[in-house]
Amino acid sequence: MNGDFLQGLTVSVLGILITFIALGVFILIMIVLQRLFPYREEEEEQAEVAQIETSQPAEETAMSQEGEIVAAIAAAVAYLRLRANPQLGNAFQEGRGRWWFSRRLEAIEGKTRKR
Repeated sequence: MNGDFLQGLTVSVLGILITFIALGVFILIMIVLQRLFPYREEEEEQAEVAQIETSQPAEETAMSQEGEIVAAIAAAVAYLRLRANPQLGNAFQEGRGRWWFSRRLEAIEGKTRKR
């Protein structure tokens, strides 16, 4: 066989082997982590959540409800703004604005003053 073909085949096989070895290492790491930190039952999690909820003062729950209301209002305003201006690229289609021309004129005048 041709030497280039064998070299290409060798590199391909080595690349595949290295990939699968790396994947095997990651799988072993995941298995070890699962053994170290086993899955907790939902009942335990729900009991912890209930303890946290009962330990929160009424002011914090009221503030969290107000935060949810504020988030809902912000989302509604953002939605309505996007709906009012459905063509996002209108500003790009209009071309260069007055600001660009004024800066360009200032740059031209600045160059003539320096001479």
